[in-house]
Amino acid sequence: MSSRPPLAAAFLLIAFTPVCRAQAPDAFKASIESTKSSDPGARLQAIEQLGLSRNRAAVPAVAAALSGDADPRVRQAAATAFIYIGDVAAAGPLIGAMKDAQAPVRHAAMRALGKLRAAGAVGALAGALSDPDASARKLAAASLGEIGAREGVPALSSALSDGDAGVRTEAAKSLGLIGDASARPSLSAALKDSDPGVRVQAAASLAKAGDAAGLPIAYAALKSPDAASRQQAAAAVGLVGDAKALEALNAARVVEKDANTLGMLEYARSQLKARLGLPEKDPVKAPARIGPAKIPVKTPVKTPAKKAKTK
Repeated sequence: MSSRPPLAAAFLLIAFTPVCRAQAPDAFKASIESTKSSDPGARLQAIEQLGLSRNRAAVPAVAAALSGDADPRVRQAAATAFIYIGDVAAAGPLIGAMKDAQAPVRHAAMRALGKLRAAGAVGALAGALSDPDASARKLAAASLGEIGAREGVPALSSALSDGDAGVRTEAAKSLGLIGDASARPSLSAALKDSDPGVRVQAAASLAKAGDAAGLPIAYAALKSPDAASRQQAAAAVGLVGDAKALEALNAARVVEKDANTLGMLEYARSQLKARLGLPEKDPVKAPARIGPAKIPVKTPVKTPAKKAKTK
């Protein structure tokens, strides 16, 4: 079993790794040569270094590793390296890698195509929405959303009927990212999905297009035990809500314990207030007027009169 970090962690590293300086010519050349080493560990390290170099001259060597290296770890690393390099010329090799015998390689290739926003991969990714592997279908749906091409709308709309709720949720999210009006009927139908996560994501995607049909779903989801659902609901309410929506957001804010969700609620409130033309800050209520304190008046105690002395 590989000791490499899981694929999700690798992409987090991509998101937060600072841009590295280009490798010195000798180091770059050494990495290219090491991709041909008999040691798979050396090849793996070489591919990772070529990715971090962000040098487009590395594309041929990385493509060769992606399609021909005997070690699936190296092929997976090659797919990930293309995200660092950022060259859409890698789309062809990555599409080819979607047919790799190893699922981690196929998944890395699909994710890379999305990150590169490779419009030429829409057809291949749409085809992957019928893959027997639910994880692959979910990745394909996510990548289609990142690419943002309206050509992916029919396949994503069909994916709203997928047997896996995770795939349906991702499809609804991607349709919201694409924002094409032709997806509205399918998203409206998804408001009746059996899964609450799908319903609230459909409501959020409709709200991005200015459609308030999912507001009742969003109001209900503000009370969901799932923080992600509450955040999606807040986003939808902030986009298309009315004065009633502000009351719902205020009520949700009072009981919210999750910091991220609370931040989303605050943002949604600000967004809604701006759209409705309401002041950003809530009006400060004047304290009730208090009259002057009444000082009790003490009744003087009468002292008994002194009796005259008798002789």
